[in-house]
Amino acid sequence: MKICVFGAASKTIDEKYIKPVENMGEYLAKHGHSLVFGAGSTGEMGAASRGFKNGGGTIHGVVPEFFKNDLYEFVNWNCDELTVTKTMRERKGIMENLADAFIITPGGCGTFEELFEVLTLKQLGQHRKPIAIYNIDGYYDLLVGTLKYSIETEFVKPNCERLYRVFDENEFDKMIDYIENDDMDGMTVHDLK
Repeated sequence: MKICVFGAASKTIDEKYIKPVENMGEYLAKHGHSLVFGAGSTGEMGAASRGFKNGGGTIHGVVPEFFKNDLYEFVNWNCDELTVTKTMRERKGIMENLADAFIITPGGCGTFEELFEVLTLKQLGQHRKPIAIYNIDGYYDLLVGTLKYSIETEFVKPNCERLYRVFDENEFDKMIDYIENDDMDGMTVHDLK
């Protein structure tokens, strides 16, 4: 399967978030999976790509062309396959279409936006791909709490909680089982709206 990993590209994030993503990538690659990602060479994007390569996997980066001029040093130009897009929106669409599943690692505004887009598209029945939230060191505890609160206050249907799963560090076996076998418990868009 092609696994799309969304996560931070920052050079300044704590190492406690970097190494688990690298380990995850290596583990997934050793189980026959490949990576689709935003072609970052730093932060968790860089960690995911190193991990997949260490595990013998292939990596497909997708990067907007303006990175060549403005953010060249943030790009992993040595991907097995590299797709250059005109815009960030096109970049995200290509990653979403190529992916068989999504893993969301800790990140900032861009990562949050990517998570909520694939989550919303799944809720609307536009895909049935697994969405795994990799909750390193409790990073996503508050966000998951917000999602639960939105269900409690009836802004979101309770079934929507089954659109994603949250995994803590070193739950790679559980994560792979979910990614490879999730069928949304047979739910349809009518169960989610």
